Amino acid sequence: MIAQFLGFFIFIITTFALIIFYYIKVFWHLKLLTLQNKKGKTSKELQPVNLLIFDWKNAEERKLRLEALWMYPLLFPVEIDEKDNGEILHVKQTIKRWNIAIYLTLIAMLLSYIYISKSGFGS
Repeated sequence: MIAQFLGFFIFIITTFALIIFYYIKVFWHLKLLTLQNKKGKTSKELQPVNLLIFDWKNAEERKLRLEALWMYPLLFPVEIDEKDNGEILHVKQTIKRWNIAIYLTLIAMLLSYIYISKSGFGS
């Protein structure tokens, strides 16, 4: 019984972690877009809350956030060019690391779900 609750707890924790990791990944996409476009706030002024708290009436800001959301979906590679400067290269490498964290979280979530279904939780 305790093992079933532990499996359910791990499933809930990994689900929330997946949402948080993806939010942070999209923030790094926004940071990369501002570095590449040199528009709006500089990358040093950006904070993770700026992904949700901005001028919603400004169409350019909304478009930038939507583009950041769909920039590098999972299972698509982050292209690193030789001509990328230091800060852009750092941001792209950080996005790759967050992709790996999301993959590992997905694996943990699926394993905990399989364990819950095999153990008969809730029956």
